Amino acid sequence: MISRNSLDTLAGAILAHLADNPDLVEALVAETGLMPADLRRMAAEPTTDFATALLDFICATDDRLTGFAAASGWSATTVAQTREALAAGVLR
Repeated sequence: MISRNSLDTLAGAILAHLADNPDLVEALVAETGLMPADLRRMAAEPTTDFATALLDFICATDDRLTGFAAASGWSATTVAQTREALAAGVLR
């Protein structure tokens, strides 16, 4: 089970990783249609759905997941398990 605080911390780490990797922002824009301004607005008032979308994006490929894990210090396993917990509706 993941706490809301942990989820918010993880989502913030993913956003920071995206900010450091413009190619990932381009991929996110291409895949979702969201523009960087949309991301900033959504990040200002984070929701579980937004965090889930970020996790879905970062876990979509092994390269994204391992790149994020290496850069952030979050383990790839924890990130993937968090994504699965959210998909199962588990949030404390």
